[in-house]
Amino acid sequence: MVSVRRSTRREGNRLQQEVVEAFQAWYVGFSPLLRMAARPWRPPLEVYEDERGLVVRAELAGLREDDISVVVSDSVLQISGVRRPREEGQRRTYHEMGIAYGPFEAEVLLPFPVDLDHVEAVYERGFLEVTLPRARVSRTVPLRSETSPES
Repeated sequence: MVSVRRSTRREGNRLQQEVVEAFQAWYVGFSPLLRMAARPWRPPLEVYEDERGLVVRAELAGLREDDISVVVSDSVLQISGVRRPREEGQRRTYHEMGIAYGPFEAEVLLPFPVDLDHVEAVYERGFLEVTLPRARVSRTVPLRSETSPES
């Protein structure tokens, strides 16, 4: 089971992140291997609603549960982590490289309030599935009438 953390405010500073990304793009240059390692990649997602609420499925093959982080804030689901190469330190000459390694990140804006106490995340067979049930935003309160005894 993947642990789900709650956050009430947005973590990180967007402007700082953009500056870091600009510097990395300049520093890394045109090497695809270095460029892939310099910035987070985004896994393929499916986002849909069903009777359980909002469901987000991410394709994350080759990871351990410890490599995945799921954070739910008031209006954003953030999935992040790292996919490490299978064999590090071995010299290789790639003919094709279509599998992304290194840090990954995906954010999904939540279209409705979510019941944070009942969010579930399950990682199975290379897929992470996060279920975000709708929060009850209103409740019908039954009226009780006070009857005074007749004198």
